[in-house]
Amino acid sequence: MKRRPDKLPLSQRLNTLARRYWPQTLILFALVFFLSLFFPRGTTLKYSYKLDDIAREQIIAPFTFPILKSEEKYKADLEEAIRKVPFVFKRDQALVDEQIKAIDNFFSLAEKIRAARRRLNQSKDLVYRYRYEPQYKEAKAEYAADSTALATLLETFYQNYTFDGDPKHLEAFLELPEANGPKYDLEAFKEDILQICRDRWAEGIYNINRDKIISDKVSIKQGEFPILADPEEFQDLHEARIKATEEVAKLYQDEKDPRRLLWDGLLIEFMKPNLVYDAETTERHQQEAIKNVPRFQATVLENERIVDKNTRITEDILLKLESLSLAMSKRQRAETSWDWFLSYLGRVIVIAVVLSFFFTFLLIYRTHIYDDWRMMLLIALIFITEMGLAHLVVMRLDLPEYLVPITVAAMILTILFDARIGFMGTTSLAILTGIMIGNNMDFVVVAMLTSTVAMYNVRQLRTRSQIFTTIFSLIGASILGAVGLGMFKNSAWEIVQMDLMFLLIMSVLAPIVTYGLIGPLEIAFRVTTDFTLLELLDFNHPLLKRLQREANGTFNHSVVVGNLAEACANAIGARSLLSRVGAYYHDIGKMTRPEYFIENQYTGVNRHDNLTPVMSAKIIKNHVKDGLKLAEEYGLPKIVSDFIPMHHGTTLTEYFYRKALDQAEDPSQVDDTIFRYPGPKPNTKETGILMICEAVEAAVRSIKNPDIFKIEEMIDKIIRKRVEGGQLAECPLTLDELRRIKGTVDGAEGMLPVLRGIYHIRIEYPDEKSEDKKKTSRTPKA
Repeated sequence: MKRRPDKLPLSQRLNTLARRYWPQTLILFALVFFLSLFFPRGTTLKYSYKLDDIAREQIIAPFTFPILKSEEKYKADLEEAIRKVPFVFKRDQALVDEQIKAIDNFFSLAEKIRAARRRLNQSKDLVYRYRYEPQYKEAKAEYAADSTALATLLETFYQNYTFDGDPKHLEAFLELPEANGPKYDLEAFKEDILQICRDRWAEGIYNINRDKIISDKVSIKQGEFPILADPEEFQDLHEARIKATEEVAKLYQDEKDPRRLLWDGLLIEFMKPNLVYDAETTERHQQEAIKNVPRFQATVLENERIVDKNTRITEDILLKLESLSLAMSKRQRAETSWDWFLSYLGRVIVIAVVLSFFFTFLLIYRTHIYDDWRMMLLIALIFITEMGLAHLVVMRLDLPEYLVPITVAAMILTILFDARIGFMGTTSLAILTGIMIGNNMDFVVVAMLTSTVAMYNVRQLRTRSQIFTTIFSLIGASILGAVGLGMFKNSAWEIVQMDLMFLLIMSVLAPIVTYGLIGPLEIAFRVTTDFTLLELLDFNHPLLKRLQREANGTFNHSVVVGNLAEACANAIGARSLLSRVGAYYHDIGKMTRPEYFIENQYTGVNRHDNLTPVMSAKIIKNHVKDGLKLAEEYGLPKIVSDFIPMHHGTTLTEYFYRKALDQAEDPSQVDDTIFRYPGPKPNTKETGILMICEAVEAAVRSIKNPDIFKIEEMIDKIIRKRVEGGQLAECPLTLDELRRIKGTVDGAEGMLPVLRGIYHIRIEYPDEKSEDKKKTSRTPKA
């Protein structure tokens, strides 16, 4: 005979627990370890305050340390240092010489084109003159050669020079004076262009826009020694072109002067910047200047008082405290191994204590989740991801704490498991995050408020519109939390607005991100959420359509049981949607031999009349095995397929067992195990509810002339029988919950109101019954 587990020696019980929970133990140790990596040292948290906080204690400087500059002051000093570094430019004389040569080449080529046009005109005249003479062929050949030479020159010209503006001005420039060509001194025009360009190059033209030069001075490299000058002493290309255009307008005052019309194209083509920006040298000098900007502005001496107890934290005090935390962190890097170990051990203990609140709750009240190492791994990953993001957002990126997506974790825990797990898990997460980012109670309060509102909205998912309801609810909670804290702490309205802005961003993003993550998490960890249950509830599901077609009586029975199960689950706060879905699929195994079940026998012929009680019991029991096969074939989640064997538990096929006893010569020889379902017994509230509802629905159908009192008596009898038979021993249903599952005659929850509606029973009270009897007794017999 085996000894009971609670009678085993302590060492043996511990070994049993260790073997059973070693994956969970490993996951918890890993969780604590990873979370400890995100936490700062406790001594730095001691000096962690926010603006307008109240000091919890007097703070005295433990050693001398420098005071950090404020971010605004440090940024201003950096900008000043950069501004004092001159932008470096190199005067490029080679470019100037090259452009002067280009202008000469331009006019030279234009003159060659005009000369070619003269030769072509002369050849054309000769062709006409010698058209009847022997020299005609020679004249024609010369004309063809001159035409080709002109075409080649024009092609070269247009390939080398591209001008903006009206092309007819350039074409006129290349014509002969007698044919609408330039009737002005071309050499003088060239000298004017060169002079204007030389003037601009002498002044200096930047190759970058002048508004990009942020330094007070510029350094111009020319000759052996660079010169320093004001940036305004030189001009960028746009300014130089404007100034050149003004000079041209003075030189050629007639607006229709062809030289003036041609100038814009020549300006763009030949006036190039000759002050070339040396970005590499400038940036190197800027980086050197930045390195020389001190991060500190003053010094706090050892034993100097920083702040008194119960004093408001001002900007100056906050700067000193942040400087002290930084100095403490630098000192801690040089501490001994023993000091480091003690600090790390304390960190681990704090994390473990906070986590114990949540995981103890799982161990006691959600044992089926704690026993499943996959679910424990999923929860641990949610914690690690959430804390890792908090560490990244607040401590690495230095962003506001209200961008930490704690509401996402809250909704994921609620949707994947239930609202109680979501609330307990979020509480632990909020406390841990608040401690990690500097004992920030403001964050804890707002996180708990927004997370609670989010969990309330997603605790029972039924429609897609709930995502919008959740967003608007979170917006309202964010406004309430941010404004309330601002009023309580008398914070500046600008700070409240900034906090509220980040909270509103997360209010919109959190539900969207959550709904996107649920699907992959369901698949990866085989979790069944309300989304999947809603899909299974659809009568168009292949399995339900087949059940309706092949075993219509069983289908109708399942629908009625579903109504009962949902009402009972609502009465005690269990998962009503799961209860209904489990009821729809609990008898799918009857499809294999539907004619052997009473609800499907429409012809009045009972197949069991020709079978032995043992064979009939075997057929009836097999609907559990057949149902599990169908559940696996159609991919039903385990949480749903569990209803198939558990709705009977280890009960007897009562009718055939009693029939076997009546037929046996010696009833003591009848083995009841042959007539007993294989189990297991219900182990959740939902499967326990289905066991009761399924039995009640079948029993009530057998009542002749049912009234509410007969039905109530039948419910009491079935519940009492299931309890006394130990069928609910592994189910977490309490006696009070069993009472609420039954319901009351004139109530609105539980089974009785549903059955009253199904059978259209009017409640007949005892006094009313007695009055009816008196009236009957006074009525004369016919």
